Amino acid sequence: MTSQKRRVLFHRSWTKYNGGTSGGQLKVRDAYEHLLSSEKYAPALYYGEETVWFDNPGNFWLRYRNEGIADWRIDEKDILFFAGKDWKVLDEHTAKHPPVPIVNIAQPRHTRPEDPRYNYLQYPAIRIAKSSVGKQILEDFGVNGPVFLIPDAIDFKLLPDPNPQPEYDLLIVGLKNPPLAEQLYKRLQSRNRWRRNKWKIKVQLPPKLPTRQDFLKLVNSAKAVVFLPLDAERGAEGFYLPALEAMVMEKLVVCPYAVGNIDFCLPDKTCLQPAYEPDALFQAALTALKLNEEARQGFIQAGKEISKRHDLPQEREAILGLLDRVDEIWADDTLFSSKKQ
Repeated sequence: MTSQKRRVLFHRSWTKYNGGTSGGQLKVRDAYEHLLSSEKYAPALYYGEETVWFDNPGNFWLRYRNEGIADWRIDEKDILFFAGKDWKVLDEHTAKHPPVPIVNIAQPRHTRPEDPRYNYLQYPAIRIAKSSVGKQILEDFGVNGPVFLIPDAIDFKLLPDPNPQPEYDLLIVGLKNPPLAEQLYKRLQSRNRWRRNKWKIKVQLPPKLPTRQDFLKLVNSAKAVVFLPLDAERGAEGFYLPALEAMVMEKLVVCPYAVGNIDFCLPDKTCLQPAYEPDALFQAALTALKLNEEARQGFIQAGKEISKRHDLPQEREAILGLLDRVDEIWADDTLFSSKKQ
């Protein structure tokens, strides 16, 4: 750490092949890079001892594999930047009485008692929520510390240009709900044969594609996309990047409500938003397939317009702005239910 810059400690770990490839890993990586490009902060990475590096090009941290620090040691001027299960690097006493400010990305599903991150919400932290409803859920639950809304953003430069001649009429993205995705696909194909339609329909089921660019290429190969995010029964989404990315790529989006998509998936404006159940999804998929070009373009243009609120420089400014206030916020004990050292 240089004397001019304040160190911000990140902790990451994974033990599975697909570790480092989730949307959550992407957004923590983005936060790391925001700080890396700043003049005030020096981000430092610590990889937990349990971390296993696989030969997986989709791991968002691969380029920083050799930049991890050797020891986890908190200096008095540090800031900790946590997400997910990063809290496990702290012992119980340190977690309850942190010696330095902690900034923590938290998701609505963490408030569910069965979620492995549920207990972390009792620890003091300055929390970041990704959607307006997610922020409200965390505040209503009573997390220990203030909650700030910083929506996820997209690096538009990494998205492929909209495909003017998509191969498929409809793509079903089913990684988070494979049984329902397969059921919807078979039902649509049956309708295809019965009505002698010539719709070209594709379904994405596990395993994941090697990299996010491969996924974006797949989305770009379709005219309309049905997304099946985590539903409320499984904790819902903190945000939901794929639907927003599809809007940028000029796709007609079909996406049920999933908490974290509430601020950009606007029913009958930026997307079709059926109830999260088989019949409603089937009818919405049919609507997407049959929609006239004028109506389709209305959805597409509204989606592109709302996506402008989610450009990466705006996210960078918001995160750096929060860190600039971190000492002021951390010093205000009225914002925390407990934070005594």
